[in-house]
Amino acid sequence: MTHMDETLQGRPSRKDVEIRYTEPGDAPYLKQWLLEPGILSWFPMYDEVEIEDAVWRWIAFSRYKCSLTVVKDGIPCGIATLYLQPYRKISHQCEFGIIVGPAYRNQGIGGYLLNSLLHFAKEQFDIELIHLQVYAENPAIRLYKRFGFREFGRQERWLKEDHGYVARIFMERYL
Repeated sequence: MTHMDETLQGRPSRKDVEIRYTEPGDAPYLKQWLLEPGILSWFPMYDEVEIEDAVWRWIAFSRYKCSLTVVKDGIPCGIATLYLQPYRKISHQCEFGIIVGPAYRNQGIGGYLLNSLLHFAKEQFDIELIHLQVYAENPAIRLYKRFGFREFGRQERWLKEDHGYVARIFMERYL
């Protein structure tokens, strides 16, 4: 059994997908997902230059082995990353990001990935409190609520789009 297998042991499994640490080679998939029409409605990036920067930052966490990729039939189909804190006094908590490729949405893969990430955060990094930011109209809010996340704050005029402002919601869950 590999260390990754030991870390994820005890969480529900699926036979049709596997979970592994995110690798730099996953970057093209992440970029492709972010370039999908309409997806930037849920992310703060504006154009391909900003997407490149975001992909680089997201994938950079792979060196700390705090990012997971779900793979189906040998193809990455989702990535979830813990944004670990570098300071001991706040290392008990972290934010995370998650994305599932469009061809793999509504198949339970996002829930499986999120469940795996929560288990991983607690078992591998002793995370006690995990939190996220999400656009106020993002359908993923339903998933987060199903997993026990609760809203603890809101910023009404966070993002400025051509049509006006978009709010963001802060959500958290104790592990």
